[in-house]
Amino acid sequence: MKQEISILPRSDFGWFCLGICGTGFFLKLGLKIPGFHSFLILFFLFLFILYTSLPKFFSNQIDKRIYLYLFASILFLVAASIQQSPRQRTIHPIFRSYLETQLKNSPFTKFESRIVMGFVTGSTKEISGSFKDIAKESGILHLFAASGLHLGIFMGSLQFLGNLCFSKRKWISLLVSLGLGFLYLAALDFPVSFLRAYLFVFLSLTASLFYRKIGPADLLVIASACIAFFLFYDFLSIGFLLSFGAVFGIFFLKPRFDKQIFPESKSILKENLNLTIACSICSFPILVYYFSSFSFGGIGINFFLVPMAGILLPTLYLSFFLQSLVPGFLAETLSSWIWIPASFELSIFLKIFYTLTEFGRGYQTWAKPPTELCILSILIIISFLMFSKLPFLQKPIFRICIYFLPSLFLTFSFFYPEAKIPGLMTKRGKGNLSIRIKDHLYIFGTCDSKKNLEPLRGLLPPKKISFESESCLQGVLSQIRKHNLTDIFWYQNGQDLDWMKNFQLPIQPQGSEILGANISPDFSILRFDGDPKHVSQILKQTKLADKSKFAPRWKGVLLLDFPPWKKKEANEWIQYQKLLGISTAWKMILVEDSFEIPLRDHLQYPNLL
Repeated sequence: MKQEISILPRSDFGWFCLGICGTGFFLKLGLKIPGFHSFLILFFLFLFILYTSLPKFFSNQIDKRIYLYLFASILFLVAASIQQSPRQRTIHPIFRSYLETQLKNSPFTKFESRIVMGFVTGSTKEISGSFKDIAKESGILHLFAASGLHLGIFMGSLQFLGNLCFSKRKWISLLVSLGLGFLYLAALDFPVSFLRAYLFVFLSLTASLFYRKIGPADLLVIASACIAFFLFYDFLSIGFLLSFGAVFGIFFLKPRFDKQIFPESKSILKENLNLTIACSICSFPILVYYFSSFSFGGIGINFFLVPMAGILLPTLYLSFFLQSLVPGFLAETLSSWIWIPASFELSIFLKIFYTLTEFGRGYQTWAKPPTELCILSILIIISFLMFSKLPFLQKPIFRICIYFLPSLFLTFSFFYPEAKIPGLMTKRGKGNLSIRIKDHLYIFGTCDSKKNLEPLRGLLPPKKISFESESCLQGVLSQIRKHNLTDIFWYQNGQDLDWMKNFQLPIQPQGSEILGANISPDFSILRFDGDPKHVSQILKQTKLADKSKFAPRWKGVLLLDFPPWKKKEANEWIQYQKLLGISTAWKMILVEDSFEIPLRDHLQYPNLL
């Protein structure tokens, strides 16, 4: 019978590294507390001295491991480089130049070339924004982030070729694959997921040279300790947690899934399904907690596309290598032939990808992280780890129920209720202000990024968008493509929009009217940013609104969104409202961090303010 996989390290060095990981965890929690680092040093020194003076209660092996744990903790606190500033990672210029040069000779389109660059470099910055959004909602964005998949395929391909060339001296292919794998790692500037995978491969292959076998728990702990000791900023980062969480599922949950139903079966479909579910259930609490979102359809999409990526990536690596060997005078003749397999596989990959994403991405978001789902998913993971320890659960009926427990949980999570859409929401940015009233989004001012138009997590996208600045056009077009919007209103304020006649866009120019004057028959909301050039225009608009709005309940709101250094002038507008010629039908509100509360109160209960 196969030995149960232990979740604790089996080697003494593993316990030494466990001390580094444990201390690094506590240090991460309290690093912002003044003096916390010194407190930990004194605390572990005290524990070390106390444990030395106490009589022995454990066996020599356990006693030795406790000493190693405490010694590693003190060594980490004294000698490790605790860097808290983020380091901007960049692909090595020589490597990037090499890839771009080879792609120029390929038959790929510009879009396909960016996809290939994203695959090979493991960088989401290489792919287009629209494709990145679809990949994120489909749960396959990890294919374009340097991870163990990339390194495993790269080094596995090298090992296969090396073993063919050096069948009697396999240590040569091992050294070559480790060396080239490190160069690949350095060229990508040591991303944490890639580094974790390389440490796994390095430890496993090095152990095999000495006819030793290293356990999964030791691999996880040693790799984590190396990252904590030398790259402390990346320790327990989101990328770190996702990478190690997925591998934890592969090491500890997948073998338990394999034993539940058809334990003797070695079907590829069963292996791939159990692998996908194990990775998904272990990454679920991290994604939901940090991003308040999860792609439920991504489980099925990964089931099909990850194996395809395992075929496409080696073909791309081989194509780049062969292309670099072709002399310049034969480039035009041979290049088209070299890239035929990669081009064919990429077209199939994209075709299946778009087909599956249109069928259903199952992308669910929540306004706030549902902590109850995170806790429940962690309890399910723990239940699988403890499953073999409970004999009464070994009956077939319980084994089948336990096997389908993750699927039931994911189904329940998909239908977990979202937050209700408030009647009025506001969001303030640099030089802009957005107000959402039910399903209509109003963008005042300029847009420094198309993210200004992205709906808040857990909320449905708006059905209508009104904006006034041309800088928001890129974000508006992105929302049109993404959500098939048809009601878009551009308050051009005297801009010439005749060029729009050449394009079939669902954008309706609104003449010279100011944005916000016709939000509702019951009220108008205008924004003034303190620009002296717009004073006469805003005063004219308030007077026009006074004359045209005859509803007895009509109210006017003038939002004073002045820069911080003009706060005094904004207060003067409120103080001298009548002198400025603005009627008392208008309520002036300073746009600050909590201005949504007085705005909502005035619109609902105007007599309170």
